[in-house]
Amino acid sequence: MFEILSYTFFQKALIAGILVSCIGGSLWTLVVLRREPNITHAISNILFLWIVISLFFSGNYYVYGSVFAFLWVVFLVFLEKYSQTSRESSKEILGQIWLAAGIFFVGILWNVQLDVFNFLFGNILFVSIYDIILLWAIFIVWCIWAVCFWRKILRVTLSAEIAKSQGIRVPVYEFWYLLYLAFFIAFSIKIFWVMLLWAFLVLPANIAKAYARSILWVFILATCISIVSVVIWLFSSYFFDTSAWATIVMILALFFMSSLLYKKRSES
Repeated sequence: MFEILSYTFFQKALIAGILVSCIGGSLWTLVVLRREPNITHAISNILFLWIVISLFFSGNYYVYGSVFAFLWVVFLVFLEKYSQTSRESSKEILGQIWLAAGIFFVGILWNVQLDVFNFLFGNILFVSIYDIILLWAIFIVWCIWAVCFWRKILRVTLSAEIAKSQGIRVPVYEFWYLLYLAFFIAFSIKIFWVMLLWAFLVLPANIAKAYARSILWVFILATCISIVSVVIWLFSSYFFDTSAWATIVMILALFFMSSLLYKKRSES
């Protein structure tokens, strides 16, 4: 049963999946607590244009992803500050414009269509040692940031107005939060793909909320649920030869339905 662990490609996929789970489980709990889960959808739409351009120029997609992630944050802050547009509207405007641009270029650049398909629906052979090293670096940065600024991050997340009254520079934390979020999605999109990101990152935090009795346990349970779902996904996809992204979404959907039943029973 465990002979699959002897394959290098499976080992790399498992390590990458666990690293993304450790970061995403806690990071996306912040997103859910801030009540803006659609931000994943907006960033994924924007990064679709990055994927097309990087494939067309045969460039390093991490470099292009970093540039596009930074530009997205700058444009978002600019629209929010200098226009009457709300953050939610700004995210959707930027996301739809850049998604449309990506689809337009895919339509005229026939040589990138197959590679774009791999990014949309995934290919487990995509994961490389370079990807794992980058994910380790992102994980270390996230741990340092969380340990050093945990209380301030949580205060800004729960109430920006109260945090501002306590002397916390909310705009600075908002900027670095958005930038790290965009960079994380840009660097993990190769492992968990455009079609999978929203479900994988948002569902664990919502499932954890049904079981947890404190915010700290929401973070812990969301991370554990993400890791368990990745392990089940990889093994079930191998043994039952099922679609990777569909398998993990169905696993998380079962967990989510179970959490709803548990919450309803606990309230009755």
